[in-house]
Amino acid sequence: MSGTVVVQVGQCGNQLGNSLFDRLFNEADCSRNKEFSLSSFKRFFSTKTEDGVHIANAVLVDMESKVISKVIAQQRTRKWHYNPRACVSAKQGSGNNWANGYCNYGSTMEAELVDAVKVIADQICSISTVLVLMSSAGGTGSGLGCKITEIVRNVIPGALVINQVVLPFTHGEVAVQSYNLVLTLSSLYQNSDSIILSHNEEYQTLARRLLPARSRDSVSFSEINSLMSAHLAGVLLPSSTVYKEEGKEEVITSELIELDQVVEHMVPHPGYKLLTSRMMPVVSEYSRDFTNTSWDMLGKYSRQMLLQDSILDEKLIWSIKPRSELQTANKNVSINTCISNFVVCRGSRTPVSEVEDKFSVSDIYKKGKSRCKFGYSPSTFDKLDKSVFVLSNAEKNGEFLEQLLQKSWTKFQAKAFLYQYENYGLDAIWFNESFNILQKVDQDYRSISYF
Repeated sequence: MSGTVVVQVGQCGNQLGNSLFDRLFNEADCSRNKEFSLSSFKRFFSTKTEDGVHIANAVLVDMESKVISKVIAQQRTRKWHYNPRACVSAKQGSGNNWANGYCNYGSTMEAELVDAVKVIADQICSISTVLVLMSSAGGTGSGLGCKITEIVRNVIPGALVINQVVLPFTHGEVAVQSYNLVLTLSSLYQNSDSIILSHNEEYQTLARRLLPARSRDSVSFSEINSLMSAHLAGVLLPSSTVYKEEGKEEVITSELIELDQVVEHMVPHPGYKLLTSRMMPVVSEYSRDFTNTSWDMLGKYSRQMLLQDSILDEKLIWSIKPRSELQTANKNVSINTCISNFVVCRGSRTPVSEVEDKFSVSDIYKKGKSRCKFGYSPSTFDKLDKSVFVLSNAEKNGEFLEQLLQKSWTKFQAKAFLYQYENYGLDAIWFNESFNILQKVDQDYRSISYF
């Protein structure tokens, strides 16, 4: 079992990481399956103190110390802690400027960042992956997050890098967020092995649906982070391949799936690195006890959500199907064509055909070549009897790029706010190179369609 180093960058990354480690620990600690529990702790927690406290494989980075201080203060009431030697902060933030985070702090803080990564890396015998949690709208999460991605490549050269990137609200959190997002994605495309995208607006909509009617107008970031961490944890926690012996009913758990194997499966070509995650079912704590599901239903809904590019199981259009399942003569139906999928089933009875059949249909994949990896775990997730998680690399993952490029290019031609970036040495040539990289990514994802 190889370990994973998690780097939490900026306010968003640290708050999301705190929620993620809470979930990872609770799932491992509460599981009745000892093998799953042990594997989970080995993957995400490197050491255990004399008091029985687990230490997270985490590096905390923010150029303002208040968020890290708040996260560390919460340790008094839980059974896992962060390593204080792996925390890096400064006295002033990056001012929502990618160039400040990347060019300025990335240079002046590099030695401290390297030391903090080594503190965690030295405690792990074997590291397969590094997960970087970051935003894309501000300066520290986006700019410094990109610089840290380069740093961990040098410090831990054998590990594959996964970047979890939170995309901003469409109507804007900061005036220059389109610039920051272009610079972030173009940089990560050169240095990351895979990029998991989480859209704030989609998770806000999902969170609103789970809240009581009176509270739906006031969704907090902690509720959004809780949902994001659930979608992420369901994919990251240990799962295994299974096989079924001919003539026998029992399903036998086989090889444990390492996270670097997942990355290699999900990204078969360096032009396609954008991933999204889905979870089924998603229910509130108030309705969890009344949720009754079957593997067949979970597989059916999960695939339909994927085909329609939605993280919601509501307002699904069931007439959208793979061509092979259509009854009509017109089979030119537009679906979210996939490159690859990783489907994880967590629950008391391991399914085989009920879920696999849904995602093995060849004509939901590019050129009709099925690329789906399945993982199984007998340990339940979030106290649900059965749950399905889907990590997908699909056509519509890049759909937002066209609007992003148009918006940022219009600003760039008008030279709006460029002086803020030029102050830190980021010139027009850098911007043009970033635009060129993302235009190629946009074109690649547009070409995925089956037809």
